[in-house]
Amino acid sequence: MFRLDDDRVLDATMSGGMARYINHSCGPNCVTETVDVDRDLHIIIFANERILRGDELCYDYKFDFEDENKIPCMCGAKNCCKWMN
Repeated sequence: MFRLDDDRVLDATMSGGMARYINHSCGPNCVTETVDVDRDLHIIIFANERILRGDELCYDYKFDFEDENKIPCMCGAKNCCKWMN
C-alpha cells in the first residue's frame, strides 16, 4: 500500500508494476516522491545512495503511527524501529 494523499491509497497487492515488490526498510536506499501529471498523482522512486548489482531496493513505507495493530519490522537495519507503524 502507498498513500498518495489524505484520500487515496494505492494498493498493488494483486497487480501493478515491478516496483510493488520493493520492500520497507528503516534504513532505506531509495526515497519516494509523488508528482502531479495532468491532475493524476504518480510515484517516482529515487536512489539515495549507490546501489550495487544484487542489492535489494527498499524505502520507508511511512505507515501511519498506531498504538494498536502494530506491524513488526524485520528489515535488519542498524536503526530499525522494530515496528512499521
